[in-house]
Amino acid sequence: MKRNSQSLRRGVGVLAVLAGVGGAWAASEHDQMAFSVARTQFNLRITPDTVTGPEFQVSRLPGELRGRVADVPVALKLEDEKVKGNIGTTVVNLDVKKEGDAVKAKGGFHGRPVNLTLSPRELTVYVRDCTYRLKAKEEGRTYEGKRSCDRAATPPTEITLPDAFIAATPAEQASLLLLAL
Repeated sequence: MKRNSQSLRRGVGVLAVLAGVGGAWAASEHDQMAFSVARTQFNLRITPDTVTGPEFQVSRLPGELRGRVADVPVALKLEDEKVKGNIGTTVVNLDVKKEGDAVKAKGGFHGRPVNLTLSPRELTVYVRDCTYRLKAKEEGRTYEGKRSCDRAATPPTEITLPDAFIAATPAEQASLLLLAL
């Protein structure tokens, strides 16, 4: 009887651990920026204090993003309509504004020209000599479409944005998308 009691406790303990893992996994689905770009898939987890993922460790401080992306230091000041700072040794000088329901960003980012429009219906980004033209599959959440730098046989790019991203300021939204892409 004693042996059955110990087995039962172990079984309950294992179930509790599995339920905890399942609950953590289910909760984390809703704080993930999901990217599927040119046969590469990755997620960035957004919390109130950080954005983390493969090669992506950034702290979300009041009016700042600081950390490392692809082993390069990131130090960005987020203002109402500007993002300024450095990514490695390159300068960031980005103008960001909200026009109706769209976030628009234009300027220099990581030493290169960029242009971004994010609305509930579309996401258009020019970054690193590549243009993303994505239409909303789920308005304001999931976007899908082609990149100008892909071959015809390349699967479409898909980007999914969580509540934590949507709640961020326009300057932070533009910065996070440009850092990820």
